[in-house]
Amino acid sequence: MRRLLTCLSAAAILATPAFAEATGFKSDLTSKLSGPLKLEVVVSEDLAHRANNLPKKLSDRGSGSRLNSSFSNNGRYGDREIEYLIEEMQEEIVEDFAKHKLSLSDDAPTLMRVTIDMAQPNRPTFNQLSRDTSLSFKSFGIGGADVSVEFIDAKGEIIGNASYDYYSSIHERQFQGRATWSDANRTFSRFSKRLSKKLASLGVNDS
Repeated sequence: MRRLLTCLSAAAILATPAFAEATGFKSDLTSKLSGPLKLEVVVSEDLAHRANNLPKKLSDRGSGSRLNSSFSNNGRYGDREIEYLIEEMQEEIVEDFAKHKLSLSDDAPTLMRVTIDMAQPNRPTFNQLSRDTSLSFKSFGIGGADVSVEFIDAKGEIIGNASYDYYSSIHERQFQGRATWSDANRTFSRFSKRLSKKLASLGVNDS
């Protein structure tokens, strides 16, 4: 325990709320769903707000002792980080759908809206580092993400949904070699693989 505490920076310790391990992939998808699908990847209003601000709810901020500490207070990620997360999620889905021969089309009547509800970095983002000179890229903490998807038909009705979340646990070995969004990317990958496998098993592209 002493070794763990000496390895963690103060900012990192304060930045790690008690997140649980993944709750697993949940869905209510049925064989009524058919393809091809139109892909749209967005972020929640809360996550979009955190690009340049601390969380609106005080309870969502970490236990950082300094109010201007962006990393320990779970905010001020930077606009380009939000764009990066969207691109990574989209690339994962496109790749996994291709493996399962699931078709995506901008002209498809059914919209598949994937929402990154929340994401937390393992290390401070560039924007956080520029705002708080006490941070360094060596600072680290629990990372991960919450992702959900809604399938919306041409009438605007939700005909299916699914969700997945994952946050790492705080063990020293897990953080060695972690990049800024390692655990968030791991969440995206697991979610995409489970979603594409589920849709393939339902024969979404058989119609």
